[in-house]
Amino acid sequence: MAKETCVGVELDGATAHYVASLADKQDHAGLIQYYEDNRDAIEAAGMVCAGEILHRVAKAYASLADYPTALRTARVAQNRVAENGDSLLAAEIFVTLGGILRSLGELKEAERAFRDAESIFRRNDCLEGQSRALNMLAGLLYRQNEYGRSLTVLMDATAIARRLGDRRKLAYMMGNIGRIHTFVGEFSKAREYLQLNIDLSTESGDRAEVTRSRIALGYAHLQEGAYATAEEILKSACLDAIEAGTRRDEAICLSYLGELEYRTGRLRQGRQTLRKALTLAEQMGSNTSLAGRIMRHLAEVSLRQTNLGVARRWAAKASLNIGETGDKVENGALCRIKAAIAEAEGDNDQARELYMQAIDGLEEVGVCFETAEALVAAGKSRLFPQRRQLTFLFRAETLYAHRNLSVKRLEVEELISNIEYPAAALRSNPETAKSCPDGVDFLTNSGEIRQFKDQLPAIGRADLPLLLTGETGVGKDHMARYFHHVTRPEMPFVTINCASVPETLLESELFGYHRGAFTGADTDKQGLFMAADGGVLLLDEIGDMPLQLQTKLLGVLERKKVTPLGSTCERDLDIKLVTATNKDLQEMVETGGFRRDLYYRLSGLAFCIPPLRERKEDISILLAHFLVRCGLSKQGQKVSGELLRQFLSYSWPGNTRELYNRVRRLEVMADLVADSDLAELSRTVFNSETPAVSRTLFERVEQFERQLITEALVAAGGNKSEAARLLGIHEATVRTKLKRYGIQLQKEAC
Repeated sequence: MAKETCVGVELDGATAHYVASLADKQDHAGLIQYYEDNRDAIEAAGMVCAGEILHRVAKAYASLADYPTALRTARVAQNRVAENGDSLLAAEIFVTLGGILRSLGELKEAERAFRDAESIFRRNDCLEGQSRALNMLAGLLYRQNEYGRSLTVLMDATAIARRLGDRRKLAYMMGNIGRIHTFVGEFSKAREYLQLNIDLSTESGDRAEVTRSRIALGYAHLQEGAYATAEEILKSACLDAIEAGTRRDEAICLSYLGELEYRTGRLRQGRQTLRKALTLAEQMGSNTSLAGRIMRHLAEVSLRQTNLGVARRWAAKASLNIGETGDKVENGALCRIKAAIAEAEGDNDQARELYMQAIDGLEEVGVCFETAEALVAAGKSRLFPQRRQLTFLFRAETLYAHRNLSVKRLEVEELISNIEYPAAALRSNPETAKSCPDGVDFLTNSGEIRQFKDQLPAIGRADLPLLLTGETGVGKDHMARYFHHVTRPEMPFVTINCASVPETLLESELFGYHRGAFTGADTDKQGLFMAADGGVLLLDEIGDMPLQLQTKLLGVLERKKVTPLGSTCERDLDIKLVTATNKDLQEMVETGGFRRDLYYRLSGLAFCIPPLRERKEDISILLAHFLVRCGLSKQGQKVSGELLRQFLSYSWPGNTRELYNRVRRLEVMADLVADSDLAELSRTVFNSETPAVSRTLFERVEQFERQLITEALVAAGGNKSEAARLLGIHEATVRTKLKRYGIQLQKEAC
């Protein structure tokens, strides 16, 4: 095709038309070549025409990733149209400038360009352009992990899209809003907006957007801990992405599936899925945030497999990638993994520093899931003093509680309960200590539970297993320990949580194996049944035992013999079996989740421990016991009426375990604050002394301030400067508030 030339103003329209046709055909190279061949003539054309052509040329350079040249060309186009005022063309050039600057990493300049574009569109009453500019601005803020600002901008863009009646654009925005809610931990809102996206996209026939939204919905369920639902959604969405040939969507979906698999104990499968996801991601460009995130997950899988060298290499690769993308969330999550690797390798100072970098960085961004993960990792680390460990875990518990993540919260509560006190700090009732050392007795004022306790010696003589049911935290494991003390105190007590051990390992843990039974079985291993021989074995969360193992368990109970994997020799067994669950086994039998014959075998001797809210008479005795155990009260000292009233007025959804953890939180605060009043500190712990509606605004603000300051001081280990930094206020303000509220710190904590 012969090239046209532009001579003066006469050919402006023809030139613009030809350039537009090349742009419509996405012939970026051809458009740029045409511009280079006719640069002088084009730039000599009329201002508006030249500006329009140069704008298209800038977009062509950007499409070919030549961002520096694209930026220079867009700036020239901007100057050409400036004399024409705030036109729609000027707004479009600002949109293009924003995109180019974003690609160059000039994020603040990009934000200014998108805001200028939105302002010009608004002055020209162009709702479509205004909505588009806001949506791009929201995406930019999202990329910078500024989720709150991004959400605010998106809500404005959504309102405009509603006025336009553009349901497809509205669907995209609903999806983006849902993704932001996922990252900040507002999962119910995330599901709501993502489902709206799916409904609107289905209505408009946009199958690709439906797939992307379902992937995002699966990820929201993953972060909530609803793994079965997440896996079902993600597997289906992955098939849709493969069918549509959208490799990026497939890679994202596989990365989520790999994360889900290793979080549910399927480490080898998770690693394979993540490697497949990484291959796809690297085909699209190795230096992407997606590739970096997958590498980070591969580092975590290797860490869980105790392959420290492999974990370190993956972490190093992820670090290089994430450093280039500038993703603060991924950097914080990677710091957590690096900290765990350093701790495993004995580099304690580096590990402590990395744990704190992870927590500080993620809290600054405001993401829920990864922040809580970092807090839990630090709380489990023995590198920190016990009080610091508890502080980390309490903060994670609060994050999960505020977002109604009950499963995650219960996991943290169990970790808190399992942090042991120094032997000198343990105090138990002298009356109890005579018969039940180390607080083994199941303390209760409940007539129903007392009657059951009286029956335990006879139950111990019966040739039947004992089934304990009840809500999480009621003390089923504690009752099992008391049963062991009553029946076979000199013999072993062995326990395993069937839900916490991967299905592939549970059989060998329970029954043991002979050398050579399977790959990796280099020596004989004694199973827990044989380890408990002569004593008591507790199978906690029996409702989570796979059906295949239920069959084998039934055989062991009937024959009183156990056969290790890879062996043909049965071994005689003498144990008292206790099983426990918070599930309705009878309902599981009806739905096929639990064997009927095993259920009848286990339920012959069964007792349901009532929840704490139904036995309020136990709260006083438990509170007194835990206060003594935590060193907050002396033996025989009466609990203050105000403190007891606060504990009695609470519903205790986490039962006895939650009550114990509340007292431990009191202990952490009381250790920091001098001459502390437990009732006053208790208000800070769970703020249930008075319904908010019955307090004045001043009282509510005062209580909230007191709570924030106290928690910041605990997190800062008593350092006022650090507490001020955490709160984002001046140190002098912290000192003033301390004086006003009468909060006095221990000298050694200052």
